[in-house]
Amino acid sequence: MTIAQGVDPTTMNPLQQRETSTSNVLRHMYDPLVTRNPKDPSKYEPDLATSWKQVDAITYEFTLADGVKFSDGSTFDAADVKYTVDAMLGTATGKPTLHASNFKGLKGAEVVDAHTVRFLMSTPSPLFMPRLPNLFMIPEGSLDADPAALDSKPIGTGPYTLKTWDRNSQVVLDSRSDYFRGAARIPSVTFKTIADNSARMAGLGSGDIDLVTNLAPDSVPEVEGAGNAVVKQSPSARIATIWLNTRTEGPLQNRDVRLAMNHAVDMDTIIKTVMGGYGSRVATFTPDYFVGYDEANKPLKYDPELAKKLLADAGYADGFSMEMMVPAGRYPFAEQVSQAIQSNLAEVGIKVKLNIVEFGVFADATNSGNVPESYYAAYGNSTFNPIAEYLLAARTGKSGYSLYSDPSLDALIDQAAVTVDPTQQDALISQVEKKLLADAPFLYLYSQVDLYGVSQRLVWEPSVDESVYMYDAETK
Repeated sequence: MTIAQGVDPTTMNPLQQRETSTSNVLRHMYDPLVTRNPKDPSKYEPDLATSWKQVDAITYEFTLADGVKFSDGSTFDAADVKYTVDAMLGTATGKPTLHASNFKGLKGAEVVDAHTVRFLMSTPSPLFMPRLPNLFMIPEGSLDADPAALDSKPIGTGPYTLKTWDRNSQVVLDSRSDYFRGAARIPSVTFKTIADNSARMAGLGSGDIDLVTNLAPDSVPEVEGAGNAVVKQSPSARIATIWLNTRTEGPLQNRDVRLAMNHAVDMDTIIKTVMGGYGSRVATFTPDYFVGYDEANKPLKYDPELAKKLLADAGYADGFSMEMMVPAGRYPFAEQVSQAIQSNLAEVGIKVKLNIVEFGVFADATNSGNVPESYYAAYGNSTFNPIAEYLLAARTGKSGYSLYSDPSLDALIDQAAVTVDPTQQDALISQVEKKLLADAPFLYLYSQVDLYGVSQRLVWEPSVDESVYMYDAETK
């Protein structure tokens, strides 16, 4: 069974990645303690943990499944969970991994006995359980001798093992007969890296590909008319924005310029004409199916004349030039939407040079912070809580991707991030949204609708969190 994604995995080490496309591959070789219900993201189901409880406001206890083995034959137990946490946070290897930024407030884990482990927080966290399905377990000691040991040679408890990885071409996975839940129904899964949508479509039409992720809307009629595949869709946790680099001296440090850019883009028309209606306008990072949504926070309206006035007030009546980096093949509509935005901004005097790059280049640039004035990104927020993106994108610091700093906003985000009472949390999220609207450190766009082209021989349903997992799938 063959899946086509637009980009290659960046690594085989689950602690050194934060991309859904990479996680989709690794999920087949690694397991988390709990998984998210595929239809209701607020509910969790057992995986390596059979049960769990919250001991107090900052302590969670998990009982682990028995008889689980890693792909190297070693037995999984609580020591492996502790090591995974220690390796992620850097206490085992001396340096935190990329994944550590997803678990702010996590102090560590302690072994109660071989099948019981506790997670210890420094503060209460409304994001701890929503993050846990994305924390894949690794073997104790696996990174001690070499922190890069798992980068190309994964060792996990998952239902598949790595057969081959041809960089920027394909990953081939073989089913494990000794998987603790029983062997997968599909014995071999191949993830092909195909950046070009027309090539993915050709593969689906010929039967060489069984599942196309990030299906472009203009390909929907082609899939529906082909006779051998169907279109499946799901509301998405992925929110698209243009990230504006306010750390570098220049026009984007001026709030009026950033507001002007938001007022200059006719996002409603772009969604309708460029995206075929497969998207929903958002005020900031919170669509109406996320925690904390407040309908009082409205998107900034399209008003090019107001945009021109704001630019003139900021001292840029003649506009200015800037670069926008756009990853190729990763996000549906990215290039087309960016081109439409480029056209809208040109109408008010802002000349945008689009720099369309391979996703690996994009990931390296954003992970290192070596970015131009702006870039297009659609963050997949599998927690369905905007606090996760605030911490990653808007809060001052270098542990995420933030290109912005506002101490008063930081204080609100920090308070929201330790508030577990739903009513209080919603109120804090609404306040954050108001500040993000008022200062506009991003060009706010839309929430995606996830589209998939699926072979009629494949029995599989999409998940609300964009994950692609074949263990429960089968072929006709």
